[in-house]
Amino acid sequence: MVHQVSHKNFLRKLFGSKLFLFFISLALIGLVISVGRESYRKYQLNKEISRLKSEIEQLEGKNQQLAGLMEYFQEESYLEREARLKLNLKKPGEQVVVLSQRSGSDAGAEKFSDESSVNESISEESVEARNQEIETANYWRWWEYFFGQ
Repeated sequence: MVHQVSHKNFLRKLFGSKLFLFFISLALIGLVISVGRESYRKYQLNKEISRLKSEIEQLEGKNQQLAGLMEYFQEESYLEREARLKLNLKKPGEQVVVLSQRSGSDAGAEKFSDESSVNESISEESVEARNQEIETANYWRWWEYFFGQ
């Protein structure tokens, strides 16, 4: 029994000592600091996850837009229009209209003809001018049309 009483006294002295209180305080401070660091790290990770989710949504929206554009570019009407504008093609039986800018009484006159007479009437200079016009961006042609250059 004496042994047990001395053991209890030792524990009371140990828990009541300032040195024990100091070590317990250091352990608690270390624990609070590590919990704080982990909480901040978790906050940063959640913030990064939110940012990545919003970026994914934006990219999915762009992906849908691009898929829509791909469908549009593969439509027959788009391909036909581009063939007419960029390759100067026409459907069989269509009449081609050539608008030329001439001085005097011929200015603004329209010429209706079939493909053979159109090919005969277009000189090399007009072909070069037409090629240059095709290469000019559409927005620039509108700018020149409205603001005259």
